[in-house]
Amino acid sequence: MMALRSDYTSIELFAGAGGFTLGLEEAGFRCLGAIEVDPVASSTFAKNFGERPASFLGPDVGDVRKISASTLRRRFRRVGVPELDLLVAGAPCQGFSRAGRAKLDSINSGPGSFAVDRRNELYVHAVRILRDLQPRFFVFENVSGMLHLRGRNVAEDVCDAVAEAGYDVRCTLLNAVWYGVPQLRERIIIIGARSDLGIEPAFPPRRFHATLSRGHLSGAELDRRIWRSPKYFVDPRTLPIVFPAGPAVTVAEAFDDLPPFTGHLASLGNGRKYRPLRSEFGPTGYAHAPRNWYCLKMRAWNDRLQSTEVTDHFCRWTPRDFETFARMEPGDRYPRAIEIAEERFQEAVARWRRRGGQRPTRKEFIPPYPVDSFPDKWRKLVAEAPSWTITAHLGKDTYSHIHFDSAQGRAITIREAARLQSFPDAFAFTGNTGDAFRQIGNAVPPLLAREIGGAVRGLLAKVDGRAEHSPRAWDVGWKTMLARP
Repeated sequence: MMALRSDYTSIELFAGAGGFTLGLEEAGFRCLGAIEVDPVASSTFAKNFGERPASFLGPDVGDVRKISASTLRRRFRRVGVPELDLLVAGAPCQGFSRAGRAKLDSINSGPGSFAVDRRNELYVHAVRILRDLQPRFFVFENVSGMLHLRGRNVAEDVCDAVAEAGYDVRCTLLNAVWYGVPQLRERIIIIGARSDLGIEPAFPPRRFHATLSRGHLSGAELDRRIWRSPKYFVDPRTLPIVFPAGPAVTVAEAFDDLPPFTGHLASLGNGRKYRPLRSEFGPTGYAHAPRNWYCLKMRAWNDRLQSTEVTDHFCRWTPRDFETFARMEPGDRYPRAIEIAEERFQEAVARWRRRGGQRPTRKEFIPPYPVDSFPDKWRKLVAEAPSWTITAHLGKDTYSHIHFDSAQGRAITIREAARLQSFPDAFAFTGNTGDAFRQIGNAVPPLLAREIGGAVRGLLAKVDGRAEHSPRAWDVGWKTMLARP
């Protein structure tokens, strides 16, 4: 990619592990800092980005509700920044997402609990800082579910608040798969341009195409009638397509140079002990040299993030289900997995009747979850298609993303999950295995953030009369990347 000046500045609220920051830096922004309250995600951010002059990380200092614009402004002045160019915020989304709603309902007081989750209102503090700090641009990211929170369009509430803070506002629904991420992942993106700049916010053009599965870009979500002020909403189907660049990156392409992992299978029936601990699995070599641009990008993200080995490449220990995973066909979901598990149990009973020994029990083969509650709880990836959405629940249950290779008979590894989110291989996640999966699932895919950052940087360059970051130059950079190897 072309070298970009990094004199445009940014800061990120609710930064998590730093996926958005990683993408913004790739787009040429200089990140002055991040605000994050979660201790593990804060540790990951610090590990990968080092000290930043305006970072507030961890439970003691990283609570957005307790941080003022004046505090941030003082930090900016110390490093000679009189005015911030871009403020980014991606408030926690569990109360807005479909999966999060179901989880909240199940652990709280029943249907509707998600609607009163206090995290739903954290965006108010982002708008407060925006109003007081007055950066030139603002970007808000969240799940599409915020369009429909018990009949309330929270995305429009955010747009209204940003407009009242003095910004021209536009909102759309972007899918990460359009920007080189091997994953169907829809997100609401709101961009605000300070009104005195006299420029209308714009979104990045689509660069890849994919067939969207059930639940994506539904008519209900795109219906302008859910907007009191339709002027805010830009229909993503009207965004231009550049090049065109061809089909989306598939799971097989994303995993192409990663070595197979079967260490868990070696432990079955021979007394070997398999422990799915990060401390047990050191770096391994790649299967072969990169054979597509995506693998090359994951191994050589930039001059700083270069990798010559694969880390965090191991799976969870779920011996009851390995054979079920192997028998599932790509695309199969939990109801089919139950059928396969039942078949395995009946086969075991038949063997017992012929050979004797210890009688098999159902719990040795069949998982206990109701079939009709979470049909997508288990799902086997399709090699020649992008993945479905990686969620934070991956930290508790990786069965939602079962590896497409039946010979490996397992759920995906941490490194594979990171690849599906477009995190480079040299990016390190702190914490335990579950922490790593959770941080990955919560993150903004860096390649998506890179494109959003590129769109905002182009607007800034236009305001400032610069030509070094024109849309044409950005497209040339994409073409150069796609041409390798």
